[in-house]
Amino acid sequence: MQVELNHIGVAVDDLPQMKRFFEILGLRTTTQERVPEQGVQVHFLPLPSASTQIELLEVEDPNGTVAKFIQKRGPGIHHLSFLVSRGDLEALCQTLGQAGYRLIYPQPKIGAHQMRINFVHPQTTGGVLIELMEKNHP
Repeated sequence: MQVELNHIGVAVDDLPQMKRFFEILGLRTTTQERVPEQGVQVHFLPLPSASTQIELLEVEDPNGTVAKFIQKRGPGIHHLSFLVSRGDLEALCQTLGQAGYRLIYPQPKIGAHQMRINFVHPQTTGGVLIELMEKNHP
């Protein structure tokens, strides 16, 4: 199984300010997409010469999980997302569950870019929310 850091999700409460900051660093939004199930619109800013991106999480649903995160902890890093080899997500989730790690969803769901995703609860990963994802289509 191959794993690579795909993106760092950042919960924002002032999207224009964060976009301005990253534009000064030379990073620009290349794609944005609504993810209604999570109550957010995501804005991806690829890092040059890397397959890693910064994902700005803009709240659209004030009762969604990202809105609750901001209310509780304030804006900031929300999660680290790792891309796993296609076909490995379910087995990895099963292995993690058997090892005592708590998964957010009983089965992977569809997230941004139509990726299959699941999250590992931060209470079992030292306070860091971890997203695991795999490509849904070839």
